[in-house]
Order: sequence, then C-alpha cells, then structure tokens
Amino acid sequence: MAGSVLATPNVSSSRLAYLDWLRFFVVLSLAPFHAALSFTGMGVVYVYDGPVRDALLAGGSVHDMGPLAMRLFTVFMDNWFMHLLFLVSGVAAAASLRKRTAGGFIAERANRLLLPLALGTLLIISIQAWLRAVSFGTFSGGFFSFYPSFFNGISTGPGSRNNFDYGHLWFLLYLFVFSVIALPVFLRLNRLGEASPLMTRVRRLTAGAGILVPLIWVALLEGLFRPGWPGFQNLVNDWANFSVYFSFFLFGYIAGIERNLLEAAERNRYSALAAGLLAFIARLAVYRLFPVHGGYTAANIGAQALRGVAAYCIVVAVMGFGRRYLNRESKALGAARDLSFPLYLLHFVPVSAAILLLLHSGLPVWARWTIAVIAAWASVAVFTTLARFVPLVRDFFGIRKISIK
Repeated sequence: MAGSVLATPNVSSSRLAYLDWLRFFVVLSLAPFHAALSFTGMGVVYVYDGPVRDALLAGGSVHDMGPLAMRLFTVFMDNWFMHLLFLVSGVAAAASLRKRTAGGFIAERANRLLLPLALGTLLIISIQAWLRAVSFGTFSGGFFSFYPSFFNGISTGPGSRNNFDYGHLWFLLYLFVFSVIALPVFLRLNRLGEASPLMTRVRRLTAGAGILVPLIWVALLEGLFRPGWPGFQNLVNDWANFSVYFSFFLFGYIAGIERNLLEAAERNRYSALAAGLLAFIARLAVYRLFPVHGGYTAANIGAQALRGVAAYCIVVAVMGFGRRYLNRESKALGAARDLSFPLYLLHFVPVSAAILLLLHSGLPVWARWTIAVIAAWASVAVFTTLARFVPLVRDFFGIRKISIK
C-alpha cells in the first residue's frame, strides 16, 4: 500500500526525529492556513466567506479583506512552510535511496505519491469540488448527483462551471516529478560521495555562516520568476514555484548525505531567524511604501527577492531549532507520525464544510475560523483512531497497528 509519504525512513537510527516533528507541525498548520484563506481571499480555497466570495465573483479586489492579523498569518506562513516540507522531503529521499536501487526508488515514490494522488483526487478532492460548486451557486444537490460533473473540465477559478482539479494534492505530483528529474543527480552524488566537487563546496558552507549563502540563489529565482508566474500549481506553467521548491528539495537531499549542514543550521539558527524575519518585514514594508503591481516592476522584483531571502533563512532557522530541541523519540512523536498523512490528505474537507455551514451563522470571523480549525483537527484525529482497526486503510495512511498489552 501507499504508506505515509510524510514519514522519514530510519528516523531513530539516523537521529532525525526532529524532521518528523517539523513535518507534523507543517501539516498541522494547513487547517488554520486554509481556513484563514477563506476569510482573507489571499489564496485559492474551495469555500470563501460571503464578502470574499461575492468580491471574487464580481472581479473585485480582496487584498484588504479579513482581519489584519489573519492576513499577516497567511502571508507569513505562505512565505516558508511549503519550502520546509520540500526540504524535509529531500532529506527523506536521501534516506530512501540509500537502501534502494534506482528502479526501487522510483517504484517506492510512485506507490507513496501517485497512488495517494489518484485516490485522493477521486475520493477527497471531488467532495471539496462539490462544496465549492454549492458555495458559488454553480450546482445545487447532493454529492452523488454532482460526482459525474466533477470530470466535466478543469476548474478555472471562482464561479467556474468546470470542476476538476487536484487541489492541495499538487504537493504529491510535484514531489514525484522532482524525484524523477533529480534521480540522475542523486545517483551521481551517491556514486562520487565525498569526492564530488559539489560536496566539497558544500562542506565549505558548514564553516561560519556559510550555510546562509544559498539565500542568494533563492532570492534570484524569486526575483526572476515570481513576477511573471505568481503561482498556481499547474506544474507546466509555474516556473517560480517549480524552481524554488525543486531547489529546496535538492538542498534537502544534499543535507541528507552531508549531515554537517544540519549541524550548521543548528549553530546558525539565531542569525538565520533574525535575517529571515528582517527580510520578511522588509518585504511587507515594500508592499506598504511602494505601489507593487504584478509583472516585472522594480518594486515587485525587490519584494519577491526578499520573499526568497526570508524563505531560505526561516527554513534554516526552523531546521536548526528543531534539531536543537525536538531531536528525540517519544510516544507523542509516534502519534504525530500517525496523524501527519491523514492531516495532509483530509483536513480540507472539514475546513470547507464548516465554513460553508457557518456562512450565515452570524458568528464573528475569528469564531468561525476557530470552529473550522477545531473541526478539521478533531475529525482527522477520530478518523486516525478508527483507521487503526481497518488494515487496508491503516496501511494506506501509514498508521501504526493498534497495540494491545
């Protein structure tokens, strides 16, 4: 079965338990992040708050909608949390390829990534698409009567009569493509080992604050591509996300075979955090002080370059703090591992359903956001507990077997 793609092979033996914690915290943040997008309109979700939905349908601006704190939360998280997930996935890929042939690695990637992508799209994304159609008024009726129209064409945005997409499962597709593209590089690095010129240069980065040097590369990619491709994850016309996330995946793989980089992240965690937060604040200042429009304007290029600096530095800092304080096995970590993949796959359905059901409740925005987040976390926790007793489901999600003593 697919198992959990959100699990690090041989965690205990390689003393990388903190990567499982970091991965868990990222997927745990998906529910509050996606719920916040529903009220701010600062991203693509399935169900929006009424004023945001109406503004989108009218073609108006949604930049200043929702509470300010919620807008800042979405911008901050969007700046780095998926970058971290790709980097951690790169470390896991290094562990996986150490014990597999090239063919075995690709087969394992297909099993863990493409199978959940296919089943998740058919069984989970279809529900989210139904909720979107009901919310935007393009369909009225039950899910089963809607299901055939899920395949009527690719959704093109709010109010689209077409319904098909792969939603938040884009991560699985990108990760599989990255694994295939990077495999020749990975094999060469493994074959050359420490003799590789690249690894010689990498080892030099472990001295002093050299680990921060790659921020220049990420800033260049963001400044070069983000103004032209601000980013919907369609794989074929998404140069900013593709190049940046692929770079973090490669960074992760290199860190997985040169562990001194992980030690360097721990040593430089405070300077990396300070640089990342400073770059993020500077990015916000650019948006505040200058008319930042889309396209290749000086202000937009500068803002996106700062986005790249902030992303890299915050990821290094999080890795460093994680290695310092979270690198230990525990029962809680076992539970976190069990919850990670179900949280990633399933959280969006209860978030969207709760926001749709509460649309006309009259409750304040923060109350509805809190209910949606708690509903997502609680429903996934219940599902994960029950899934322990169903072998097929348990194996698919990579959940541990129930232990009776």
